[in-house]
Amino acid sequence: MTSETHPIRVDWVDTALWPGRLGLTFAPGKKGPSVLQCGVVHDRDLSADLDRLAREGVTVLAPLIEAHEFELLGIPEYLAQAEEHGLSTVPLPIPDRGVPPNAPAFGAFVDELMDHLLDGRGVVVHCRGGLGRAGLTAACLLTQAGMPPEQAVERVRTARPGAIETADQEQFVHDFAAR
Repeated sequence: MTSETHPIRVDWVDTALWPGRLGLTFAPGKKGPSVLQCGVVHDRDLSADLDRLAREGVTVLAPLIEAHEFELLGIPEYLAQAEEHGLSTVPLPIPDRGVPPNAPAFGAFVDELMDHLLDGRGVVVHCRGGLGRAGLTAACLLTQAGMPPEQAVERVRTARPGAIETADQEQFVHDFAAR
């Protein structure tokens, strides 16, 4: 899969909770075998993916991948290139298939993303495949805006089928909403 044969796609969450737009996608520019699709190899162009995201109205990227994953995915220049494309980045590393290890830091992160959404910006959250960590974060943003956790999970999964991959991630959304 390349940026040319399979242009990066944002799955937008349908909501009128804020003036901005919230979307989910996979890591722009990623290279290597897919962890989701057997036999699929990614050889994406980071600059092309970032350019397409910017043209789609994305202004804020929230990468949820850990530091070593930038190298693993072949995108060590991600943060610098995002800036070159006029995209703000708000990173918060979360372990793959895991939940945020620091709840207060995650709460502050969600507050920052919420400020961008309330200011009318296009915010896209992503992890490696755009499902687990990205889905968890999107659902938490919806609960922060007052949506019940069950509805938030369903709304995110409607936008991006397969989102929120583990029972722990789904439980985290419920716990986040109850805090």
